[in-house]
Amino acid sequence: MSFAAPLSERPDTTDNNSPKKKKKSLWIKLVALVVLIALLGGTGFMLFMKIKFADFQMPMAPANVVLTKVVPIPFEEVIDAIGTATSNESADITVTVTETVKSINVKEGDFVTAGTVIAELSDEEELATLNETTRSYMRYNELTKKNLGSAADRDTALARMDIAKAQLNERRIVASFDGIIGIREVSIGDLVTPGTIITTIDDIDPIKLDFSVPETFLAAVTNGMSIKAVTEAYPDQVFEGKIYTIDSRVDPDTRSIRVRALVPNPDSKLRPGLLMKVNIVRRNFNALAVPEGALMTSGSVKSVFVVDADKKVSSKVVTTGLREPGYVEITSGLSEGDQVIIEGQMKTGPGATVNIVGQQTVEEAQAAALDFAIERKQEAIKSSIATDTTNESAPSPQVTTEEAKGEEAPETPAQTPEAKETAQ
Repeated sequence: MSFAAPLSERPDTTDNNSPKKKKKSLWIKLVALVVLIALLGGTGFMLFMKIKFADFQMPMAPANVVLTKVVPIPFEEVIDAIGTATSNESADITVTVTETVKSINVKEGDFVTAGTVIAELSDEEELATLNETTRSYMRYNELTKKNLGSAADRDTALARMDIAKAQLNERRIVASFDGIIGIREVSIGDLVTPGTIITTIDDIDPIKLDFSVPETFLAAVTNGMSIKAVTEAYPDQVFEGKIYTIDSRVDPDTRSIRVRALVPNPDSKLRPGLLMKVNIVRRNFNALAVPEGALMTSGSVKSVFVVDADKKVSSKVVTTGLREPGYVEITSGLSEGDQVIIEGQMKTGPGATVNIVGQQTVEEAQAAALDFAIERKQEAIKSSIATDTTNESAPSPQVTTEEAKGEEAPETPAQTPEAKETAQ
């Protein structure tokens, strides 16, 4: 029996220097070199093509766009404030004597002129006294004319008559100025005492508008400046007026100064106490403007797409200024007459050709944006009302017979020991 020798002890029969092995190794190296040259060549070719055709773009189908011509638009530089309407003149109609109300001669909400008798108090005694003193004065006056009486007695009678007139006038409550009567606080037959308020009277044309501005605007606010005010009571109407006085002191707590303007109110729409948003017009000027929808923002850079006479698109960086609802001032980057894309920017780009399907003025674009905003707001209100209606129509929890009888109801999840432990 013979045994094979271990592999480690077997003689090495491989000949690394044989011609066949050398040829195989040479082929492997050659293939690797060819692959390497191909990779380097392909990479260089791609880099060359990328550099050569860096500005090349695939032709795009002309996008449909809407344009706006850049033109000067009126702007107002304003200071915003919140104000409260007050009466031009206002008074509480009160009495100065203790007496019973005999009559009320005006209705609540009536417009009355100065001197109109608003109410009368019981005056029988005062009227009798006046008649007596009047007759006494007339008698002394006739005697004095005939030299049968002294002038001193006549003057004394005259003084008594004047006192009687004054006492009678205290029973007649009159309007001290033109105004609107407020809600009355007493009725006929009520006993009133000095200080009792019968009603109120307000002169509200013009109406005063009080507001405060920060002390930093102290030098910018002057008498005679125009203001524009709006209120939620009349959202579609702008009330214009002028500043007529500025307080002599700055409030040390709020660091603001109180300003008062007069606003014409011929139809009495504005009432004292009404909250109003105020715009103080610092200056009026004309400036180039575009609709807000034309602006494209990338970080802090703003740009627009401009279309030339050949319908080619180019991008221009712009600087903006004041904003108004729906449009914005352009301080640099555009010239008057430039055609700016306001619809369809996302479908085109610099160098592309566009198909112009419409033209809008800045005012038309502003109106369309405002209409869209109003429509969205109305939809939100309708959705909110529908949600509230759904919640109200949801069935309310019903009390079971066992609960009505006082039997213990099963614990809700919030009352179970596990839930209590979790809450703790």
